[in-house]
Amino acid sequence: MRAARLAGLPVGSLVLLSCFVGGAAAGLAGMVEVAAVHGAANASLIAGYGYAGILVAFIARHNPLAIIPVAILFGGINASGGLLQRRLDLPDASVLVLQGIAFIVILAAETLYGRFRVLQAKEAA
Repeated sequence: MRAARLAGLPVGSLVLLSCFVGGAAAGLAGMVEVAAVHGAANASLIAGYGYAGILVAFIARHNPLAIIPVAILFGGINASGGLLQRRLDLPDASVLVLQGIAFIVILAAETLYGRFRVLQAKEAA
């Protein structure tokens, strides 16, 4: 079987290469974070950015330009977690619950999109 090509470019090789480069950049950034900022690996490094990153990418529908405002929105929600605890006496998990609710709403909207005749656009006659 021949490898997939798009305009003469080897798609499979380019995807694999971009994954390697992205992983290397993330590893290098993590190494600098541990070595320069913290000095040693400890439990405070577990920040949960992976879950938030998956959620941001899913809500932005894998659009590179839409990821920026969605990431800023979720960063603001994460940053407001301390304020929610102090002002409203909410538990620290309330930010995770809010993110989970956003994920469920987006997932339900994706599932129900185009299923009801009322929500579909009227066809031109």
